[in-house]
Amino acid sequence: MSKKKWTMYGAIIAAIVVAAFAVPSVAGEPSYEDLQERLDAAEARIAQLDSERKPTWLETRRSEEVKAMVQSVMADANARTMMLSDDKPITLNVHGFAITRWQYNNDGGVSENNEFSIPYARLEVSGEILDKVGYYVSGEFSDYNNGEFELVDAYLTLGLGAGFDLQVGQFVTAFYNGYTDSPLDQVAGEYSVLATTFGQGRSQGLEVSRDFGFVNLSASYNDGFDSNNAFIDNDDYGVSVRADFDFGAGFHAGAAYAYQSELEDYGTYTLDLGYTNGGWDLGVSWVAADYATGGYSKNYGLNALVAYQCTDNLQGFVQYQNGKLGVSDNDLNILEVGANVSINDYVRWTTTLGYAFDGVDAGWDLGRSGWNTGDSDGQYLLTTQLSVAF
Repeated sequence: MSKKKWTMYGAIIAAIVVAAFAVPSVAGEPSYEDLQERLDAAEARIAQLDSERKPTWLETRRSEEVKAMVQSVMADANARTMMLSDDKPITLNVHGFAITRWQYNNDGGVSENNEFSIPYARLEVSGEILDKVGYYVSGEFSDYNNGEFELVDAYLTLGLGAGFDLQVGQFVTAFYNGYTDSPLDQVAGEYSVLATTFGQGRSQGLEVSRDFGFVNLSASYNDGFDSNNAFIDNDDYGVSVRADFDFGAGFHAGAAYAYQSELEDYGTYTLDLGYTNGGWDLGVSWVAADYATGGYSKNYGLNALVAYQCTDNLQGFVQYQNGKLGVSDNDLNILEVGANVSINDYVRWTTTLGYAFDGVDAGWDLGRSGWNTGDSDGQYLLTTQLSVAF
């Protein structure tokens, strides 16, 4: 037998031996169908165990928070009207608020009051133009302006770069923290007598601001306190600067100074200190003006506020106002105790009982507070109001 044949026979025998060992191993491997059946059985068992397992506390809380967040977003979306078109890149938000109020005033030396009123019914329109310029326009009906619709705010906002922002038009300048865009920003749901007397109110002009984190600075050039007239009329003007400090841990403070040449030249300044943490909201502010009727020592006011969030929807508060005016015989001396009930995110019910230890003279700007001008001390004012925002 030739060497070539032996080589061929050897290869055949080697193949037979390898096949003899390999076949049992292959025969023992599961088929594709077996693997699929095992996978299906495993998935069914996992689904069964998952359905029988109770969710953990953390999973339950996470689910509740997600549901609450979705509901809040949907509610906010339903409460607003937005408009955006490709050929007119302008956004439009329509919102506002209304307050209906009942008050009883025992007299204060004049006839007692027992009446319903609508002190504010404001419509606000805001948005952006070309994603760069913001605008805000608002007007309101009120029983205090004979039911006429009056312009309240009308201004533009623009980022100047490097963190600086510009606001120009008619608006509330950053001066006194007790007088803000809306009375609903105040705990009592209305401006204090000190705010309407010493606050700058709405002016026409421009204001530049920048938030540095620890301190927020703003400066304004305008047509004077509570003017709402032609900008810089008859060479009248006003300037104001303010700094707000955030010390952390809930502590904050502010300081501002303003000067105006309208009617009479005078300056006014304010200092405030506050603490907001947990359920507590504490604040005290001082404001004084250098009027011709006695200077800073004769024209000043102190406002102190203590508020506590008793429950999720109930807040109690106490507010005290004390001040002096050079044109008044009596000091302002008012104590108020009240409560806010948040029915939901858009509806708030506020009830306040106030007592004036001294007579409230005509020199004080009582605004829409409901207090009566009179010489008699012991005047009290009961106010309950329902505010609705949208």
